[in-house]
Amino acid sequence: MQRRWQPALRTIPSFVLCLLLFLMSAPATPPAQAQTPLPPLVFVARSRLATGDYLFPRDVGPAGHLITGMTKFAPGSKLLIRDQSGQLRVLIDTVRPAGDPLNPLGLRDVQSPDVSFDARRIVFAGTFGPETFRNQPNGRPYYSWRLFEIGVDGHGLRQLTHSDRDITIPEGPANAEAYAFYDDLFPAYLADGRIVFSSSRYPARSPYDGRRAFNLYMIDGDGGNMRRLTTERSAALHPAPLPDGRIVFSRWWVNFNQPSERGIYNRIDNRAGTEIARDQSGRPIMVERRIQVVETAQPASAASQPTAPPKPTPLPTISFVEKIDPATGSIVRLTKTPAPPTPTPRARPTATPTAALPGGAPRTIVVAQPITGYRLPDGTLVYSNTNTTFNPARGRLADGFPIRDAPNTWHLMAIEADGSGMRRFAWTPRYASALTNDSGLDTYNAVQPAVVLSGGELLIAYTTQRDQTMAHSTLYTGVRVARPGIENMALNTTESIAGYRWDDGTAFRPPYALAPAGLPDGRILFSQTAAISAPARTGTYTDTRNGRTITLRLQSSSLRYELRTIYPNGAQNEVVPLAGLSDDYDAVEARPIVARPVGDGPGMWRLPRGTPPPVSDDPLESNVPLGLLDTFGNPAYPWSRRSIQSVELVAVRNANVYANPPLELPFINNSPPPGSVAFADIYIDANQFGGATSRAPNPDDQARAVKWLTVPVNPDGSFIASAPADVPTFIVLRDKSGRIVRGGNRHTLSIAQGNSAGRPGQPMFCIGCHMGHASGSIANPSLAERGWTNIAPAASIAASSSIENGAPARINDRRGYVTAPDGTFIDRTPPWTANGGAGQWIRLEWQLPMAILEVRLVGAEPGQEGRSADYEVSGELRFYLRAQELGGTARSVEAVAPLSRGGTLIRLPQPIAADRVEFTVTAVRGTQRGAPAPAALSEIEVAGQGATPDALGVGR
Repeated sequence: MQRRWQPALRTIPSFVLCLLLFLMSAPATPPAQAQTPLPPLVFVARSRLATGDYLFPRDVGPAGHLITGMTKFAPGSKLLIRDQSGQLRVLIDTVRPAGDPLNPLGLRDVQSPDVSFDARRIVFAGTFGPETFRNQPNGRPYYSWRLFEIGVDGHGLRQLTHSDRDITIPEGPANAEAYAFYDDLFPAYLADGRIVFSSSRYPARSPYDGRRAFNLYMIDGDGGNMRRLTTERSAALHPAPLPDGRIVFSRWWVNFNQPSERGIYNRIDNRAGTEIARDQSGRPIMVERRIQVVETAQPASAASQPTAPPKPTPLPTISFVEKIDPATGSIVRLTKTPAPPTPTPRARPTATPTAALPGGAPRTIVVAQPITGYRLPDGTLVYSNTNTTFNPARGRLADGFPIRDAPNTWHLMAIEADGSGMRRFAWTPRYASALTNDSGLDTYNAVQPAVVLSGGELLIAYTTQRDQTMAHSTLYTGVRVARPGIENMALNTTESIAGYRWDDGTAFRPPYALAPAGLPDGRILFSQTAAISAPARTGTYTDTRNGRTITLRLQSSSLRYELRTIYPNGAQNEVVPLAGLSDDYDAVEARPIVARPVGDGPGMWRLPRGTPPPVSDDPLESNVPLGLLDTFGNPAYPWSRRSIQSVELVAVRNANVYANPPLELPFINNSPPPGSVAFADIYIDANQFGGATSRAPNPDDQARAVKWLTVPVNPDGSFIASAPADVPTFIVLRDKSGRIVRGGNRHTLSIAQGNSAGRPGQPMFCIGCHMGHASGSIANPSLAERGWTNIAPAASIAASSSIENGAPARINDRRGYVTAPDGTFIDRTPPWTANGGAGQWIRLEWQLPMAILEVRLVGAEPGQEGRSADYEVSGELRFYLRAQELGGTARSVEAVAPLSRGGTLIRLPQPIAADRVEFTVTAVRGTQRGAPAPAALSEIEVAGQGATPDALGVGR
């Protein structure tokens, strides 16, 4: 683990349930250099004429990518090799009939190839063409993608996965068809010859739009011994081996189970309501909407009559509005100053465009309208929303406290080959605002990860798109580059190196880029739209099999994708010549045919560790109990064959729900204040099979998760619980009255929505409440497991004085001048600044006695805000309990170091019980803008916990 500073408050090792961090050093990307000749490449010449997505049939983006494109059917596609001389050779040509030497099995489309570590074999996905449920003549077509392998020399074609799943689908409206078909996609070789891939064999549907869920599976090189690695409700896609033996993949993190006052709600709770939503101050919450109005023409007789001036209509007092981002569908909150009352315009709002009346013309205006909703029995207000097909339910607690939007985004994850240890691998924010503001969307939509070894460092190239769901189109994409590890998050706020640029906003225009792959010389191989377009086309495809005929409509855009190479720093974006390839094809999903050395030595790829335990895909064998009741009091899993005694469990342990992250991670919200949590609710989110249609009474993609159990939380913030293995799980923290915990400095509602699953017998350990994406509070594992953390954010603050831009609240906001690995500042929050020097003081005070182990003082950064390079503060640190100073605990501090030098740590010989910490300035050295500098302190970090006997005994 990389260590930045020596005192005790640091990051701890990674854990499982909370999707924890992985630390790696990442030097800067080397400059571009002279290109070496390209190695042989395998790629797909994907027919541009393809079917549309079944939910978005007009999407004409390339087939085989993202959510809308990965199961599109593009008949006539080819699997090709480009040799080092640039000549093309056909491996599979799906235009040819079955039995032809270039199509012996009769495939009708191919996609997603990968190359074995010895560079002798190629695995890919293929389909034999469309099928319909029970051979219905006009049914929805399915393509049943399966895995195949062929030698690089074109020999030895064989099928690896088959349509051999044997499960029982529980009865429910539309269930039989929805779960009858499944696809195997995105195969990747591991160093030991096994193959990992994504598949929808596990029957579940995404909460967002009801699409089939995809999970990671593994097979031996001959197709045998199939095992499932993950249990996701939405998607685990695009697996690729990492040099350390793990697997990197893209995870669609969607959990629309939202916390209410005493329970949860979901899309099934979307409906209309009339009560105006209000914030905690009672002010109406407004949303901006576009409506069309038509100016009405006055009759001549009316025009001749004098009219009284219209009466002004008072506007409600507004603190903010919520605006829908048309590019992402997310709602953005904007501060708004109320406009003064204005006369009511003579305009008639209409719901749909209306033809102009004589004397008038239609126009669109933006109006602020109050959000309305209805109350759940526990008092939670759910906003009016009748769109259950896509949108999550939104709302506010009974007192108006905001409920953060449900997560719906893509993360880059890593997992061991046995299915354990799933955690975040790389953080991919685009803008620096994500480094200091934990909105829950600290990633910018990352899929198709590719390992790039460049200049001795490990990079990840990936595909990005502005739509956070990445589920509406396969266009509008770009390629970005990230360094692994949360400590490199600041270095990843870079623009796309190819394709769509984030700075273009919603001005979508080509070029678009996707599907990156690493080359041996450190360049990135990818696909990008060509400068010269090709005509948009439409067509049909007719398939006749088993006595039935299916006719499909095909379409293409005018965009055509070609292969290109580029360096990770964006230099030398150049075309890969493909002589003789027709404009009827997109050149996509290219991979170098290069041997990769396997072993433990430098520059070698390590063997993957372990084998996943066998887990059944059969719902009847699911690890959920028959007798568990849902929120309506009905059996949640009436089809299960398991009793509660036979459920395989994982241990869930949180060392301290109050744990806060270190100052080096300023973007993570604070955990709840110490003493505020009494219980932890454990929820499980296995598919309930209530129906695969929105017309079902309890649709399986809208149903609420089911409470598994409630456990008490100890005074030190720790708890131990259990949960069913291989079942998505999340946690909600409640107070002693059973309400969800809220409030505190920089704190949101206490729900850990990771929705990840543990393997049987695997302990799932986490720390804190809001650190699921980057858990950790202190470096010493023995202290971390005893619940020590930074309790300063829970304290109230008082100070002798302060200037306008240096409020006392800065002392415990976990902000300041925070540096990135390259020495730049990712946060420039000013420190507490007094109106004077020696004698100034600042204190932190808690409502209850706290056990305190150590204090880290962080000084103002020299050289910033006009401070001289020798700026320094000295002082005395004192501890109090019930207004009395604790004898023998005062400490003199000769100099307070800034965060860039680790701060100044004061370690007590043993924990003490105190409710107040006070620092008094004794001297200030240096100047500010040429004048004597006032006292300033960036942060006071206090390692502590509730003053329990166990806590006060630590260290004795």
